[in-house]
Amino acid sequence: MTEIPFFGSRAAFALRVRQASTALYEQMDECLQAHGLLLPAYATSLVQTLYHGGPQSVSALAESLGLSHQLASQRLRWLVREGLVEIGDDPDDRRRRLVSLTPAGQAEGDKLQAFLPRLEQAYCDLFDEIGMDLHQGMVDARAALLASPLLARMQADTDTQTLSRSAE
Repeated sequence: MTEIPFFGSRAAFALRVRQASTALYEQMDECLQAHGLLLPAYATSLVQTLYHGGPQSVSALAESLGLSHQLASQRLRWLVREGLVEIGDDPDDRRRRLVSLTPAGQAEGDKLQAFLPRLEQAYCDLFDEIGMDLHQGMVDARAALLASPLLARMQADTDTQTLSRSAE
């Protein structure tokens, strides 16, 4: 088979992030099940946010987790179907709907609190093994991309190349 250009280079970084993300979510689902949790990995941040922050609107949840409103709603639908959250009217603003944990969701949140220190340690072990803190690296990478998006970086690189050629 012919090698595909740039697949082995940094140009394929987004692909590698996606591959790592897929592996992480699959393995986290296994860990959650092995520890008696019903939650899929993609729903843990929603439960964690509601567990510690109390009832919130879908918009507030989406914003705090950096999700689109549509994606947060999609993930919440699973939690509603499983009886872990309920969505009801906000008594202070009838236009808003509030998401809150049900008693079953609260129990799942309790189990999640016991699980998270073990997950933290597993990630610490992984980061020690590979010699880098990927969590902090991804936080830093996101902040850098928000400050200077890829398109701006590519345009700056093109402008630098153009200046270099015109100086020759």
